[in-house]
Amino acid sequence: NRVNGANFVVQGTTVFEGIKAIYNNGQADSVITKIGTPLSNGRQAVYVRTESRSSWGEYEPDGNVQMRISKGGWDSSTMAAVSFKRDGRVAYYDGVIDAYINFASYNDNEWILVEVEWRSSDKTARYRANNGTWTDWLAFRNASSFTDFDNVGFDFISPGGSGGVYFDNLY
Repeated sequence: NRVNGANFVVQGTTVFEGIKAIYNNGQADSVITKIGTPLSNGRQAVYVRTESRSSWGEYEPDGNVQMRISKGGWDSSTMAAVSFKRDGRVAYYDGVIDAYINFASYNDNEWILVEVEWRSSDKTARYRANNGTWTDWLAFRNASSFTDFDNVGFDFISPGGSGGVYFDNLY
């Protein structure tokens, strides 16, 4: 049910844990869900629901769950990333200080909407959760070489742990 195009659509309606939701329980690692038309300016959103995060093995500093918007694939050096940490914090990657900065929190078994918006004029991105306040516009990883993004991917790592994560309704 993946649809390719400039708007990074995976599906058009929210099904949450229906048969179209992506579920990762640590049996898989990185999953690219979208390879689309390159966008120099855009917005990407996803719903995320974690389960049993207290049983996840610790994975820092990146966080156990990550959504990346990148150029060319998961291991691209240019990316805007949002991570979900075991402690219930949501963080964006700040390319200037080379670290993840917390900007929201989440609860197990509850859907959270996370949005990333980027622009080419100053090679920055901003982030928000659940239609709340946007962060400031901030440089993303390797912004100096940015031309556009064309991939959306997800990752779940739980070394020595269990639990999982759902991803749904990319638009």
